[in-house]
Amino acid sequence: MPIAIILYLASYIDRANIGNARVLGLYKDLQLTSNQYNLALSIFFFGYVIYETPSNILLKKISPRFYIPAMAVIWGVLCTLFAVVHNSAGLVALRFWLGFAEAGCLPGIIYWIGCWYPRSMQGRKFALLYCTVSLTGAFGGLLATAIHSLDGAHGIAGWRWIFIVEGVITCGIGLIAFMIMSAYPVTAHWLKGSQREIVLLTNEADRALKAKESFSRAQIRSAFTDWRTYCWSLMFLGTYIPVYSVVLSLPSVVTGLGYSGTTATLMACPPYGMGFIVILLCGWSVDRYGHRFLHYSGGIVVAMIALIVLMIVDNLVVRYIMFFFIMFMFVPIAVMWAWLSSNVAGSNKRAAASGFIFSIGNIGGAISGQIYRAEWAPRYVQGHAINLACFVLALAAGTVLWWSYRRDNEKRNAAADGKLEHENMLGEDLGDLGDRHPHFRYYL
Repeated sequence: MPIAIILYLASYIDRANIGNARVLGLYKDLQLTSNQYNLALSIFFFGYVIYETPSNILLKKISPRFYIPAMAVIWGVLCTLFAVVHNSAGLVALRFWLGFAEAGCLPGIIYWIGCWYPRSMQGRKFALLYCTVSLTGAFGGLLATAIHSLDGAHGIAGWRWIFIVEGVITCGIGLIAFMIMSAYPVTAHWLKGSQREIVLLTNEADRALKAKESFSRAQIRSAFTDWRTYCWSLMFLGTYIPVYSVVLSLPSVVTGLGYSGTTATLMACPPYGMGFIVILLCGWSVDRYGHRFLHYSGGIVVAMIALIVLMIVDNLVVRYIMFFFIMFMFVPIAVMWAWLSSNVAGSNKRAAASGFIFSIGNIGGAISGQIYRAEWAPRYVQGHAINLACFVLALAAGTVLWWSYRRDNEKRNAAADGKLEHENMLGEDLGDLGDRHPHFRYYL
C-alpha cells in the first residue's frame, strides 16, 4: 500500500506541476497565449484516454509488479524533459506523451489494490490512496515554491528546476518499486504461509476471488456489454471535470482574490488540508457504515453548494472559505473507486471495465483545461457554473446505478429464499458471469 500511495502522489504532482510552473514563470518565458496554455493542459488527457483501456488489459496479461514501475520511470524521464522546452509546440507534445505514459498508473493501481483487500476494507485503502491528491495540492505547491528558490542556478529558470527535480524523484521511486512490489498475494514472498492463506480465503469468501485467474477474453467482452459500465463512465466524467479543473487551475483562480506569484501558490495550499481530512474520514465511514451512495451523493451536494456561493457572493473572505468546502469534491471519487472495485466481479472484467471507465472519466481532464479560462477572470463564474452542471450529471447517473444495484440484490435475495445479502462465497465459481452470478451481492 505505501508504494501505491507514493507512486500515485508522484504521478499527480508530475501532471499538475504545470499549474504552479505557470504562475512561477513558465507562461511568461514561453510567451504563451491563453489558448496555447489551455491546449497544453487538455492534451495530456488525450494521451491518457487513448492508452488507459489497453494499458489495463496489458497489466492483467503481464504483471503489475513490472508494468507499473516501468511506466513510472518513463513518465519521470518525460517530466524532466519539460526543462528543455522553449515554445508552445514542445510543451504540448511533451504533455501528450506524459499523459500516455501516466495512463497505466491509476487504473493499474486500483486493479492491483482490489486484488489484495476484501470489499469491506477497500473504502479505507482507496481513501488513503486518494488523499494523496489533496497532498498534491498542498505539498505540490510547497515543493514547487521551495524548488523555485533555485531560480538562476546554473543559468536555469526556477520553473524549469521544478520539472527537473520532480522528474528525477519519480524515476527513483519507479526503480525502488521494481524491487519491492509484489504482483498478487499468492506470489508475495514476504507473506508467511498462514498469512497468505488468510488473505486468499478472505478474498474468496468475500467475492469468490481466486488466487489465480487466467486471462479471459469472454470476461473482458462482458465489461463492454454491461450497461452499468457506461453509467459508471458518466459518473466518473461528471466528477473528474470539476476535480481536474480545480487542481490544475486553483493557483490561477486564487489570483482572483488579489494574490499573485508565490503568494497565490501558497494560498492555494490550505484548502487541500480540508480535502485530506474529509477523504480519510469518508474512507473510515464507508467501511464502518457502508452506504456508499449516501457518501457519494453527500460529497457532491456540499461541493455544489460551495460552487453556488462562489457564483453569487462578492466577499473575498467568504469566497476563499468556499474553496475549503469545494474540497468535498474529492469524496465522491474516493467512494467510486471502492464502489467500482467492490461491484465489478471477475478479475478480467474488473481490469477491462476499470480501464475503460477511467479513460472516459479522463476525457473530463481534457475538458477541464477549458473550464477556468483567463478571459473569465477574476470571478470565473462561467467555470463554476460548468462544474455545477457536471455534478448534476454525476448525481443523476449515481442515483440510477444505486437503484439498479438495490433492485438486483432484492431479486437475488428473493430467488434465494431470503438468504443473507452478503453470503460466504467460498467454493463458488463466478465463471464468465462475474457480478451477474445469482450468488453475488452488490454493495450499496
